[in-house]
Amino acid sequence: MANDARAWLDRYFEAWRTNDPGLVAALFAEDALYAVDPFAPPWKGRREIVERWTAGAGQLVGHRFQILSMDFPTVAHWWVEVGEVDGTTIEMDGILVLEFNDSGECTSHREWYSIHRNPQPSDE
Repeated sequence: MANDARAWLDRYFEAWRTNDPGLVAALFAEDALYAVDPFAPPWKGRREIVERWTAGAGQLVGHRFQILSMDFPTVAHWWVEVGEVDGTTIEMDGILVLEFNDSGECTSHREWYSIHRNPQPSDE
C-alpha cells in the first residue's frame, strides 16, 4: 500500500506541475469528491475536478511530501512552492486525506493548507 500511495502522490505532483488534463483525470475515479476547503462544497466527479484543477494559472516550482499514515484513509503532509504569473511565489503547506478504490483511483480527496505569499521580486 505504501508504494501505491507514494506512486499516486508522485503522479499527483506531476499532474500539478504539468497541469495536463489527462494526467489529472487518471488520478481520480469517475465519481470522486475533491474538497479543497472544509467549508466549501467539494468538486464532484472527474470532469469537474479536471476543469477546476486545470483552470489554475500558477506553475509548480518545487514540492515534497511525506506519507503519515497508510491505513484507510491515507494521510500525507505536503509542501509546494508555486510561481505566480506576476513573478511572485507562494508556499503552501498542507495535509491530504485520501481514499482509493480497488483500481488505485482516488475516490475522496480532502485537504487543509496554509499559504505564505513571498514578496514581489525586486527589479535589480
